[in-house]
Amino acid sequence: MMKKLTLSALLALSTLFSASVFATPIYGTYVEADGSFSGNINSVLGAPDDQFIQIDNNTAVTISFADNQAALADGTDAADLIIHTYDLPYPADARVEYSTDNLNFFLLDIFSDANVSNIINIDFDLFGINHITSLRITDISGAAAGFDLDAIEGINAGDALNVPEPSSLLLLALALLAIMALQNTRSQQV
Repeated sequence: MMKKLTLSALLALSTLFSASVFATPIYGTYVEADGSFSGNINSVLGAPDDQFIQIDNNTAVTISFADNQAALADGTDAADLIIHTYDLPYPADARVEYSTDNLNFFLLDIFSDANVSNIINIDFDLFGINHITSLRITDISGAAAGFDLDAIEGINAGDALNVPEPSSLLLLALALLAIMALQNTRSQQV
């Protein structure tokens, strides 16, 4: 009986953890710009394709995922989000901000479009982020040739409404372990 209960608890716990992250890529589906840019604004939507926009100085471009969709942290040191750039011909810097509700934005970091293989890898776990629903990229280069943006890609897609907090998962895991330990000591007493 104890082994069956312990196995059921572990199975439930593993299902909970595996259900929180799906290894399915997600791409931007909505875009808007506050300022000027060169190129077709819709070219930053969907998968990277070397079709890009060049964001002019102090222009902010906001890319969002589909309604109620988010890029999720996977709890590892692997990238959770990739910003696909196109460095042609001069490097430019941009302030990158993220949102978890498509309303409030918080600074992630400053990045350059001059990078290896035209990608910027971002690991949410390093920043203490468990999901994002949109990204705002503002060119701060001060030059005529601005930040070149191709696409944004969330490595793990999920439902923004049902993203479990890491602390909640930890509490649930500890509670299940405590229940199993209590039942184990009771079964040894009998």
